[in-house]
Amino acid sequence: MNAHVTRRARRNRKPLRAYLLPALVYCLLIIGVLIVVIPLMWAAAASFTPNHKVFEYAYPFSWRALLPVDFTLEAYENIFARGFGQSITNTLFLAFVTVFVGGAANALAGFAFGRFEFRGKNALFMVIVMLTFLVPVDLTAIPRYILINNFGWINTWQGLLVPGLANSLVIFLFRQFFAEIPQELIDAARVDGASWLRVLWSIVLPISKPVLVAAGLLMFISQWNSFFWPLLVAPRQELRVVQVEISLAVGQYGTIWNELLAGSMIAAIVPILLVMPFQRYYVQAITGTGLE
Repeated sequence: MNAHVTRRARRNRKPLRAYLLPALVYCLLIIGVLIVVIPLMWAAAASFTPNHKVFEYAYPFSWRALLPVDFTLEAYENIFARGFGQSITNTLFLAFVTVFVGGAANALAGFAFGRFEFRGKNALFMVIVMLTFLVPVDLTAIPRYILINNFGWINTWQGLLVPGLANSLVIFLFRQFFAEIPQELIDAARVDGASWLRVLWSIVLPISKPVLVAAGLLMFISQWNSFFWPLLVAPRQELRVVQVEISLAVGQYGTIWNELLAGSMIAAIVPILLVMPFQRYYVQAITGTGLE
């Protein structure tokens, strides 16, 4: 009896590699988390530290670098006195207008590509949407600047806003998601006399919450993190956005590190607070459109 129990225990015993692999995965995950978190903790602590002591414990690195040295709010007071609050307001305004106006335009384009059949649709989709993935945004900066300058939109809200409304990735997301909606739903609405806009508004969009959230997040973060284009077309102080305002901490004769890190921490917190509550919708949209 004892021998039988021993043999069965040996058969049920897991091999050593079954424990080593999960342990290795967890160790790698912990190392990855530390690589990401420790610089953020140092940046947060340095933003509350006088500028001349920012690197006091960073070279060589000590655990004291993760705690503020001579805690002060000087960096935050300075950047807000310089106009950082106005920059946050400007960026939030641009981001939300882009989300709603640009989202509506991109949804219409995605619906047209996903549900309508017309001559040259695939070629047009490839040229307008897919090929723009291959062209760096900075490569089109000069022709876009010339066009905006001809319109007289330099140092205006239009110059900041209009070029960012159309987003090829967002159009692609809408197109892929809308193409998967059962045709029976749309046919039933059309038989009842609904117009195409009514079908989009009452049938398609209510069941497209994941892609709507994902598209909104993509456009918001894109506008929130924009730097080169706002610096190029709207350098006026009243129109400065967050990333341009942060760059002012880097001067010709030196860098005000605590102010640079203070602005960077605020700029990082806003997208994090926005993305975390809607993360599951973003994942659903990405996996549902075949981009995973």
